[in-house]
Amino acid sequence: MLGGHLLAFGTASIAAAAAFLLGVNPTLSLMVMAYLFSFGAYMLNRSAEFDEDAASNPGRTRYLARRKRILPAVVVGSFGLGYLLAATVSALFFVALLVPLALALAYSVGSKYMVSIIGTAKLKQKLLVKNISISLGWSLIPVLVGLYFGSSNYPLLLLAPFIFSRLMTNTIVFDVRDTEGDRANGVRTLPTELGLARSLRIVAGIDLASALYLGLLLLGGYLPLYAVALIVLPVYSTVYRWFASHSGANLNFICDVVADAEYIFWGPLIYLGKILV
Repeated sequence: MLGGHLLAFGTASIAAAAAFLLGVNPTLSLMVMAYLFSFGAYMLNRSAEFDEDAASNPGRTRYLARRKRILPAVVVGSFGLGYLLAATVSALFFVALLVPLALALAYSVGSKYMVSIIGTAKLKQKLLVKNISISLGWSLIPVLVGLYFGSSNYPLLLLAPFIFSRLMTNTIVFDVRDTEGDRANGVRTLPTELGLARSLRIVAGIDLASALYLGLLLLGGYLPLYAVALIVLPVYSTVYRWFASHSGANLNFICDVVADAEYIFWGPLIYLGKILV
């Protein structure tokens, strides 16, 4: 459960960072909605994947199994309260928030109708599609923050690819942790197809690309100079990935605590950047 809360707080932190870059202060309503939608999506996924999680994370599976009956209520309550808050903002914002819900359902629950489109019933069962769908969902945060504040700030939209790249590194590292369970359940991921070493080299490439992209945005004047503080994020990823590559590394701790904690830094980094730069 810690990973779910960290990820949800991290989503709220990214939303706060986007608000700061927009030149406004994040509101409590925005932060709560970001938390609720992220936590609801996380719990939806955990509810749908008890069997898959048993191999890769038996401790978490045992914890959630004792609470299995209340998980649907947690999911419905999180999304329900989130949409009630969204309805007080605008109709466009409310409708836009249906996209993350659709991605969460397609990823965790799936549908037989998706077989004819992508060849599988769930997004997570297709090589790289699950990583892309998760990353795409989080990359919508600056777009949604813009809609929340009634702004179409173009530079803010350019932040989306950076968020996308940061989530790609996170999800691939999680795939490293879940390799055994994914192989047992026929889920194709980079680690199951390419192995640990090659997968981590790809993550290193994504980290480098994200840092270079951020640099281009700063040099081009598309983001304020204080956004340079975000360069800490690919460096942070490089460090925990180095620990994850060692034999005997505690991958559960690295993934559920260290990796997911990266997103909590977004808001504080931007805020400190505004003060110091």
